[in-house]
Amino acid sequence: MAQQTNAPRQKAGLRTNVASLRPIAALLATVALSRSAVVLYPFYGVYLASERQGLTVDLIGLIVGMFGLGALIAGVASGALAARVREQRLAVMGLAGVAGIVVVISFTTQLWVLAALTALWGFCYELVNPIAYTLVARVMPEAQRRFAFSAVRLAINLGMGIGPVIAGILFNVSPGLLPWGTAIGYVVSALILARARIAVSSASDGEQDAAASGSGGVQGRPGLRFWSFLAATTPIHLAYALPSTVASVYVIHTLGQSAGWASAIFAVNAFMVLTCEMALNHAMLELSRRTSLLIGYACATVGFVLMGFGGHQTWLLLVATAVWTVGEMIVYPVMPDHISAITPDRLKVRNMGFYTAHFNLGVVLAPLIFLPLVQALGPVASWSLVGGVLLVGLLATAVISNSPRIWGVEKAPAPAAPAPALVTQ
Repeated sequence: MAQQTNAPRQKAGLRTNVASLRPIAALLATVALSRSAVVLYPFYGVYLASERQGLTVDLIGLIVGMFGLGALIAGVASGALAARVREQRLAVMGLAGVAGIVVVISFTTQLWVLAALTALWGFCYELVNPIAYTLVARVMPEAQRRFAFSAVRLAINLGMGIGPVIAGILFNVSPGLLPWGTAIGYVVSALILARARIAVSSASDGEQDAAASGSGGVQGRPGLRFWSFLAATTPIHLAYALPSTVASVYVIHTLGQSAGWASAIFAVNAFMVLTCEMALNHAMLELSRRTSLLIGYACATVGFVLMGFGGHQTWLLLVATAVWTVGEMIVYPVMPDHISAITPDRLKVRNMGFYTAHFNLGVVLAPLIFLPLVQALGPVASWSLVGGVLLVGLLATAVISNSPRIWGVEKAPAPAAPAPALVTQ
């Protein structure tokens, strides 16, 4: 008599998950190449100082700051634009816009024209980000979406690592080459994305809305879910804006350490993100978004508190960086994944735009708040306060994620194909 036993459920391997990214391969290539072509912005201030002799330091700071303003506006306006222009075409227009604007900047000498062009440059640059996240959310199945978002982050970080190196080489040859390096890279990126065939689901709006609302039959408004989640994750954006904006000032000026320690912080962070993030998210795919976000929040809280003790033992800065980097690798793929799950299809670009604007707002506000704080309270108290704010965010997330009406309903991870049954006679 035949006897059948079921083998344990098998988890898809890392190679299988990487192969599943094929539908967004062109998008990942576009993101990586365009970020590698960001060669003007890292040297924009010194480019203006060397190429526009009449500009003072204050005026250069004003011009460079307009980039962030334009990026912030793009995040807010992306949803309205996507309602009128097809998303992939809008992203291509943003990439082509960057190429054209930086070329015009290379010929412009008027202060206010430079400021306006820089704001428009930031707008076009940032416009691509919510579109990229939205296309991933539309194309990838829910079970693979978090892994896909980690792949987008890998493409971004890979490009941002390559770009400044190319920028340094071009600047040493001639500062005037920087706008052209950016323009060429963005033109090629626009051509890749324009030719890409990204197969967006053709389901009806009603079906997509039901699938993407995260309701699971539980009453609740998508707007309530989105804005509650955005509020609960505000501490993440504020805290993670600090390493890129104040880490060098903190290490060199506040702690009196050499610039090598600041470089080591960036090196540890970049190395871990590039080598570990996709594997870590692959390993955590069977965890719920709630559990993953709380784990990431906890790592961020511990890591940023440890940053304050770097004044006592400098090596703790690297330990702290490793801990908060683990948190970064968890929370940043989870957040767009959750927004995708709770957002109706018609609002996806808008909500992804507000998400990226939220991040940019953190970049603007965090250094303005933290630098006077560390001056007044000292390192330990200041970083402990950052950890306290993160702990508040962790508790808020834990509370709202217990309410299906506010959080939505998370589906259980899709089971892998069962192993062949064992038959004995």
